[in-house]
Amino acid sequence: MKTNPKPITTKEAVAELLPLVETIWREVFPPIIGDAQTEYMLQNYQSQDSIWGEIRNGVQYYFITEESAKHIGYLAFELREECLFISKMYLLQAARGKGFSSELFDWLEETARNHSKDRLQLRVNRSNTRAIEVYLHKGFVITHAGVSDIGGGFVMDDYYFEKGGIL
Repeated sequence: MKTNPKPITTKEAVAELLPLVETIWREVFPPIIGDAQTEYMLQNYQSQDSIWGEIRNGVQYYFITEESAKHIGYLAFELREECLFISKMYLLQAARGKGFSSELFDWLEETARNHSKDRLQLRVNRSNTRAIEVYLHKGFVITHAGVSDIGGGFVMDDYYFEKGGIL
């Protein structure tokens, strides 16, 4: 495996994660949701306190590292009763298109099987065409669309995806 997910389990590790989060979000999201919503979401959903709160509530965060041990991204998932829900899977721009996502999906499927979960679920902004193409290529199907008010005058306009048959 060229990538190695490394668990993030301490406040110090979350602090180490934040510069990576900010870099990736500012690379990916301004063309999709604009600068203002990107900054709003970083402050309200990807801050040190919000990430640490998620970890304390059972969301598992991981650094994505390559063989050199350099952090190239991060992912987070939650083991729900019915599935493994992928809440985040982001790579630095320089790491995209190199097969890392395929490795990570294989790892997530194995993790789901190890916890007797028969499907993966995730959601993605409807304008994030690159991610949508990846998910469809990896066997996910769109189950529905939804718009969620996230405050500050912003909404999340997402597709919900699922991949079954994991067990």
